[in-house]
Amino acid sequence: MNKTKENIYSESKVLKKEHLEKNLFYLSLCLFLIYVVLLINTAWVSDDAYITFRTIDNFVNGYGLRWNIVERVQSYTHPLWLFLLSAFYFFTNEIFFTSLIISITLSLASVLILVFKLAVAKGNMVLVLFSVIFSKAFIDYSTSGLENPLTYLLLVLFACIYFSNKTAKTKIIFLSVLSSLVLINRMDTFLLLLPAYSYYILKNKYYKNYYLIIIGFSPFIFWELFSLVYYGFLFPNTAYAKLNTGIDKSDLIIQGFRYFYSSFKLDPVTLIVLFLLTFLSTLKDNRKFFPFTIGIFFYLLYIIWIGGDFMSGRFFSAPFLVAVIILSKIKFNKSIESISFILIIVLIEVFSQKSYHLTKNTEINLNGICDERLYYYPNTGLILNLTNKSYPNSWVYDGQNLKIMGTKFSKATGVGFMGFYSGPDCHILDLLALNDPLLARLPSLNSWRVGHYKRELPDGYEETLKTGHNQIKNTNLAKYYDKIFLITRGDLWDWNRIREIWKINTGQYSYLLKDYFNQK
Repeated sequence: MNKTKENIYSESKVLKKEHLEKNLFYLSLCLFLIYVVLLINTAWVSDDAYITFRTIDNFVNGYGLRWNIVERVQSYTHPLWLFLLSAFYFFTNEIFFTSLIISITLSLASVLILVFKLAVAKGNMVLVLFSVIFSKAFIDYSTSGLENPLTYLLLVLFACIYFSNKTAKTKIIFLSVLSSLVLINRMDTFLLLLPAYSYYILKNKYYKNYYLIIIGFSPFIFWELFSLVYYGFLFPNTAYAKLNTGIDKSDLIIQGFRYFYSSFKLDPVTLIVLFLLTFLSTLKDNRKFFPFTIGIFFYLLYIIWIGGDFMSGRFFSAPFLVAVIILSKIKFNKSIESISFILIIVLIEVFSQKSYHLTKNTEINLNGICDERLYYYPNTGLILNLTNKSYPNSWVYDGQNLKIMGTKFSKATGVGFMGFYSGPDCHILDLLALNDPLLARLPSLNSWRVGHYKRELPDGYEETLKTGHNQIKNTNLAKYYDKIFLITRGDLWDWNRIREIWKINTGQYSYLLKDYFNQK
């Protein structure tokens, strides 16, 4: 029986669609390979990562989770990332390549799941890959030695569970566990997921299964209890150092907007994709993604509130990924919509004239923000180290850093590489207070660079650290340090220490700091 014209046209249309889907899949594979090459070619490690690496080295070698081995201070913001690296460092006893291999693996896994699991159509796969390839922030912090790659994976896994058809109880536990791990990896990142998580629980009235939520969040609860007992505080020392500066909040908010402006100049694709997806999620057919958009909005407000960061683009990589997760799930009705999205990204990239230059650029703009990868890549780039052109350990031994090797005490502001390679026997006083429990609770100097809030040393404090005897001149500050000393250096289960932990965390010793504050 002869086929009708309608049947022939219908079959032809199906074949064309199948052919297009096949081509889009092959294009996705090619784009993914480009991402792999770009990721390896730009892989680097930052100085800030080595702050964590020093604690890892001390931990693995039996000194405890400490920056300076004589005191318990949490100098890192990402416990989960620290434990993951520690597990591998225990066997490799080498941190540079170990951290990069783990970072690359996690980033690749995140993009693979995002593209081949979350994307609802082949066209979305292409859109996602175009977005991540042209986002400088996402590429730069797919490595760097910081926690971003693990953040990527946790965010993508959360989305996989959120949009899955798993049974209610299973879904509650998995979402809660992943939220818990996100909190352990870096607390502020949970702002991105909080609206979506809360919406799911409240909409379906799953709060009645509170015991499942508690079970899911038990890793975070356990970590906080450990942190309170071991360190004496619920939050990292870095949080106190960067959020307790005494700087006027209006100045920080203005600096936050400067961070947006600086990142937009250097990497317009990231922010435009963020704002474009925020708009698309408000359209009628896409409103189921709106809780994630609210999370992005909260996180961006948080960036402004804290004054941004000195690493251009770093704080935008995670919200950008959440925006791309939304992009992977949006159903485009016409091919022209997908093509238009790609053209927007490509045109922005062309006109911004951004590239992944590998030459060293020491420029820090007037707002204190820097392209960190451009600065550190010539010494910590993976490709350069594979070809034996440069090594971080040889770089840090050059110049003034050489002077501290073998010494018992040193003070500095850039303590990452220096701290790691100086070894556990050298007590390093960080003038930016990231690793010092007393300075972190004192106001910063009037002249500051975002993320670098230098403190003036109280009279007698340096002598106190060198001798182990309290020689601080200010009487009330000396009393306050005695409390800090007992908490960070006293016997872990000493009842007096437990009592002081309670008092200092409930603000009962804040009055001791007021006298010192009033003098500044």
